[in-house]
Amino acid sequence: EESRKNRANRQLADDMHTMGPTSYAFMREKLKQEDPNKEEPSKAKVYGASRKRNPGKSYKTNFAKTKQMI
Repeated sequence: EESRKNRANRQLADDMHTMGPTSYAFMREKLKQEDPNKEEPSKAKVYGASRKRNPGKSYKTNFAKTKQMI
């Protein structure tokens, strides 16, 4: 029962990251190293990078709402 409930709740999520197994800590460090001043990336920059889409790949969620938030 709990498994079905959790599965249904996961289906409601429409703003999921597209990083796969990459952690947010790794993503933040990567963005920090790419910055010319080696400064910590803002939360907005990490958010945008974690939801980057590859052209030609199909995704379960719609990107329009996420793009508007970025």
